[in-house]
Amino acid sequence: MPPEAVLTVSIEDVSRADTSATVLAESKQAFGDRQVPLEFALQVPSSKINPDSNYNLRAKIELDGQMRFITTRSYPVLTRGAKNKADLWLDAVQPGASGQTRSRGFAAPIAETADFGALPATFSGVTPCADCPGIEETLTLRGDGLFLLRRIYQDKSANPFIEHGRCAREGNKLVLTNASGVQYYEKISDDTLRKLDTSGNPIDTTANIDLNRAAQVNLISDSHEWRGEFRYMADAATFTDCESGVRWPVAMNGDYLAAERAYLKARNVPGAPLVVDFQGKLEQRPGMEDKVVEMAVIDKFGGTQPKASCAASASGNNQSVAELINTYWKLTELDGKKIPIAPSHKRQIRITLASEGSRVIGFSGCNQFSGTFKQTGNVLKFSQMAGTMMACVSPYMELEGRVLKMLNATTAYHIQGEQLFLLEGDKVLARFESLYLR
Repeated sequence: MPPEAVLTVSIEDVSRADTSATVLAESKQAFGDRQVPLEFALQVPSSKINPDSNYNLRAKIELDGQMRFITTRSYPVLTRGAKNKADLWLDAVQPGASGQTRSRGFAAPIAETADFGALPATFSGVTPCADCPGIEETLTLRGDGLFLLRRIYQDKSANPFIEHGRCAREGNKLVLTNASGVQYYEKISDDTLRKLDTSGNPIDTTANIDLNRAAQVNLISDSHEWRGEFRYMADAATFTDCESGVRWPVAMNGDYLAAERAYLKARNVPGAPLVVDFQGKLEQRPGMEDKVVEMAVIDKFGGTQPKASCAASASGNNQSVAELINTYWKLTELDGKKIPIAPSHKRQIRITLASEGSRVIGFSGCNQFSGTFKQTGNVLKFSQMAGTMMACVSPYMELEGRVLKMLNATTAYHIQGEQLFLLEGDKVLARFESLYLR
């Protein structure tokens, strides 16, 4: 960093989710002729420390008024077993085309771009369901730009459906993005988010579509599917999530050894990224020097994609052969006719068959939907389909009806390279292409 770069480190009281964090102390220092690691010291009077409160360290590096690096992990100190010393890892933030900062190629973390109240925060509520009493939704937003969303379909299955991705801001809107598509919410107040339609417009309904801030933050540590870049070097591993761009150290238990062996088999250069998928979760674990750190826990290792990368383009270059499960499939042909190119990513008709719970999720032209699937050999059947019931303009409404009819009629499938064919007997109903998001 050049001499004029400035490091700012602060210690914050993050005990309450219903108010902004209180800064207890802050340190600023220019780099001068030094480079990292830089030492810092913060003085906090004992009288200001409540043993029942939570305190966290936060740091950033700025150059010419622009953010260049920032902490994206939690660094607890002072109380609840945490130490009074910490080593901080700051992640790079690159300038975007608009001049705003973007972290590792993604939208800047919501905590840095919008006032959606104190983060992390959890919002919950029961929203309408097409063929069940309601959907219990729990949405947790984090300051590092990651969102976690749990859905439970009442009277259908006790198993929750979990997804995660990137949360960002567009004006007064909250935008959630992942391989399943884009979801929009409007900030009504610091305590209320209201669902918007798939185009980000208000929904004309009398039904409850609000999520309200919960008193306690729900970490949503349910095990679910992850895909990202695994790196192993110097007897330690990290995982960078493709959906959000957030990185964590990997806990060396569960099915960790399967991931390490697969990495060593596929990569002969230490630290080179390898795209993997696994079922797992995020947990607070003891780290070095008894520090508590958030880690990625691999419950069941899935496999590797040696030719893929999180930054692979959608053109198909540098990608592995697609698989049925855990692949984003974009509809290109229905009943022998090509599907017009959608004006935006959020309008793409798509399906993803998730290995967790054998669930299928997607977008059918107007609405998000989900259900279950059963696959044995080349036999494939969908059932228990449910979705939102938003109206939209022609021809999307008519197209949606044809898409749902096709899914209900599917009895088999065939994959050829990067293409998925859904069949009714020997008849081709639809063709999809695998899509790798930037």
